[in-house]
Formats: sequence, structure tokens, C-alpha cells
Amino acid sequence: MERMRTRLGGEAEAFFSALEKKPRTSVRLHPYKGADLFPEAEPVPWHPLGRLLPERPDFETSPLWHAGAYYVQEASGMSLRAFLPEKRPLRVIDLSAAPGGKATLILGELGLTGGLLIANDPDPHRRAALKENLERWGIPAYFITGRHPHYWAERYPEAFDVVVLDAPCSGEGLWRKDPQAACQWSPQLVRRMQRLQRSLLFAAKALVAPGGRLIYSTCTFAPEENEENLAYAFDKAEEWSPVSWNAPPSEAYPVRYANGGIGYYFYPHRSPGEGFFISAWERVDGMPLHRRAEWRWSSAPYSLPEGIRAFTRGEAIYALTEAAAALLPPNWHQEKWEAFPLGTRHRPAHAAALLAGGMAQAFPIRGLSEEDFSLYLRGESLPAYAPIEWVTVQGRGVGWLYKGKPSLPFTWRRFLRHRRP
Repeated sequence: MERMRTRLGGEAEAFFSALEKKPRTSVRLHPYKGADLFPEAEPVPWHPLGRLLPERPDFETSPLWHAGAYYVQEASGMSLRAFLPEKRPLRVIDLSAAPGGKATLILGELGLTGGLLIANDPDPHRRAALKENLERWGIPAYFITGRHPHYWAERYPEAFDVVVLDAPCSGEGLWRKDPQAACQWSPQLVRRMQRLQRSLLFAAKALVAPGGRLIYSTCTFAPEENEENLAYAFDKAEEWSPVSWNAPPSEAYPVRYANGGIGYYFYPHRSPGEGFFISAWERVDGMPLHRRAEWRWSSAPYSLPEGIRAFTRGEAIYALTEAAAALLPPNWHQEKWEAFPLGTRHRPAHAAALLAGGMAQAFPIRGLSEEDFSLYLRGESLPAYAPIEWVTVQGRGVGWLYKGKPSLPFTWRRFLRHRRP
């Protein structure tokens, strides 16, 4: 409280009062599957597809959520878009990607032609949620990996146009969503996180190609974990230049630090969403050299949308955009990864029903009402008229219906585990 009073001055009491209020719910619309949703909702000022909802819907029973038509994300986290380079294509790595908020935002910006995302997270439990969210998003321009950032720095130095480090932190910005986080806080925790973040920052710096950007963010208000870390990492870094936000919104609180750096805080009394900090730097010398892996395509058992092709590993078939394959790092076949699954030669994966661009050319379409979707979600039997039907609600794919077999979709198993978006 002493620190925030020193920083915010006359705004401090409004800040403390905001921490006692209920957080607002915000969603980010899918650029292909959901751009027309929530037309009456208040827009997020810094993201054209961000929406602030008047109340929190029951997402887990919503067919549009299951279809990947929108993603539930804090409004402040959507500010990442402002720091992505305008050029395309891009080779991007998100070093701490789970559960998928920033990863799906990046995929929404890359689309089917804009490049490749490596969505990395060392925690296998968090990667499970990341896998589900990326499959639901339906843009197969990614690989999921579980390496430590120092592995990437040693194996792929200066290989990425954009490196995103959403660093683990003391979580001060999430206290009103998770009161237990406040109980776990201490000055010692802040210092411990600072040491970890500095180690990760130097690994992230090593990954940035000439002309590329490092985007650093946390969900804490502690300057030791934010601008003090960046001032330490970029002190006397002559080959680096700070990136400022062009026309930043009034909701973003700017803070300057050593060597010309500038970061932006999102405080709950100033802006919708939870507490957040973001800052970016660009490596200015030289031109990126995109060494790439050779990639072998396979024939798909069914037609795919334009720009998406199939490849195999063992019996499994995966999807990848041609633009993403063109940017795969060298020796990629040696890495351990997960990609967007299409299924096998005999049966499509659940994720294939969520593919951006749809599967209308491959299977008969079975449109369901919201009432029938509730039955489908509960795993109850519905009459099937073809061996395999592509199930849609409001024109958006949600799963498959098999003749003579129960219609228990992958998302229903997730619902039974009581994971919330």
C-alpha cells in the first residue's frame, strides 16, 4: 500500500477501492468465426475484436464458445496486439503460452497466411489446457512445445521475429479474481520472482532475430518485476531500441525507465480488466536470416480449406498452414511437439470440426438448434443420417455425429472435468 500510494498519489484510494469491486468480463472474437458477435457490447479500446460484456454468461454451455467463436480474455492482456510488428510473415515464439490467451491472440493476427507460432510452456498440466484452447481456435499455424526458455536460447539463437515472455510473477494484478493470491504474497515472493524473471529475460533476448522484437509482460504491479527488470536487462544495450505504443489509450499508465525504455501499466481503477504490465524492445542491427526445415506434406483423407495442408507422424494426421511451414526452424523434425490434429485415415479428430474455414466440402452438414446442442453436449443420442456428419450451430462447427454411435464430443469430457474458461 505504501508503494502504490507513492506511485499513484491522489489516485491511490481509487485504486484500492477498485480492488474491492467485481471484475468485468471481456472476450476476444475470432476473426473468422465470431467477428459479428456481441454487436451491442462495449468495445475494448485497444483491440478491434475485444468486447466488454455486461455480465458473465455461462460459457461452458454456449455453443459459440465450444465452436471457438470467441475467447475469454482479460481486456488488459489484449494490449499485446499493439506491440506486434506490422510486417508479415512472422516467426513467433510464446515462451509461457498456457492457457492460451496471448497465443490465440497471436494466431488471430497471423491468420492462415501470416506465419508461424511456437506455443511453448514447460508445465505439462498447463499445456493440456493450451492444447484444448488452440484446437478450439482452429487456426493451424502453430506447434505446442514444452521446453525451458534456456533450451530455446541455446538451440535457436536469434531465430524469431517476435519473442513473447509473459513471465511468472507475484500476481498482484489478479488479487480480486483470486483472493488466495493475496494471501500468498510477500516482499520475499516479489524478490524471488524478480530473480527468475531476469534469468528468463536474458534467455528471451538471445532468441530475438535482428530486426525482431521482445515483448515482456506480467500481471503484477511490482516495479521490481517490471521496469526494474527491463532496466537491468537492457542497460547499455546499444543494439536494442525501446518500442513505444503509437497513440496509447488513456487507460494505459506509462512509466519510463533506464536507457529510454517505456512500459505501460493497466490499473483496475483506470481501465477494464485486471492488473497488467507490458513493454517491448526491438533489436535494431542487421536483417533476420530465416533458416528453415524441409517439410514433407501428405495427402489428406478429406479436403481442407485453402492454404492448409496435411502431414503425418506415425498414424496421426495433422494440419498446418503453408505459411507456417515456410518458417519452421532447422532440425524441427527432431523436436518434441504437438500440432493441430486432423485424426486418422479412418476417423477425424474432434479438433478438425473446429478448423477455420470449415469442413463443408468433406462431410454432410448437420445443423443443430441450441436445444439439440444441449442434448449433444450431454452425450445423448441424436439420429444420424450419414456415417459421419459435421455438426454445426449457427453455421459454426462444434463436433461430429457418427451413425450408430454415441455423440460424446471431446469438449464434453472437458466439461465433466469442471475446467472453467
